[in-house]
Amino acid sequence: MSYPYHNETIIQTLPENQVFVFGSNLAGNHHKGAAKIAYDYFGAMMGSGRGWAGQSFAIPTQNEHLQAMPIHQVEHYIHDFKIYTQNHPKFTYFVTAIGCGSTGFSVQDIAPLFKGISENVILPVRFKQFLEN
Repeated sequence: MSYPYHNETIIQTLPENQVFVFGSNLAGNHHKGAAKIAYDYFGAMMGSGRGWAGQSFAIPTQNEHLQAMPIHQVEHYIHDFKIYTQNHPKFTYFVTAIGCGSTGFSVQDIAPLFKGISENVILPVRFKQFLEN
C-alpha cells in the first residue's frame, strides 16, 4: 500500500480541513517540538494531552511525568487515532514524527505502527521506508 507523505517542513498554517497531529504527554505540557507548534498555531490546549483540540490532535508518547511510555502503550493510542481517522473522513490528518524527538523513539519503532491507516492521513516522509516495500 502507498501512503501520502509530507517533507517535514515546519509549518504554521494548514487548510481548514486539515488537522495537525503531534506527539504529546498525558500532562498536556506542550512546551517543546511539534507539541509547541500545535499549541502556538493549531489550538492544542495546555493540560489536554490526548485527542482533538482546535485544529490539532494529540497522540501521547509520554506519561504525565514526561517519561517515555512503553511502545505498546503508544501503539494503543495510534490504534485509537486510526479509528478516529476512519470515523472522521472529511478531514485530512498531517502527522508529525510522533515520539521521534524528545521522547527518543526511533522512526523504525514508530512508523510501522501506522500501517493500514486511512487514506486521509499524510505521514512524514521518513516513515516511507518502514511502510512500503
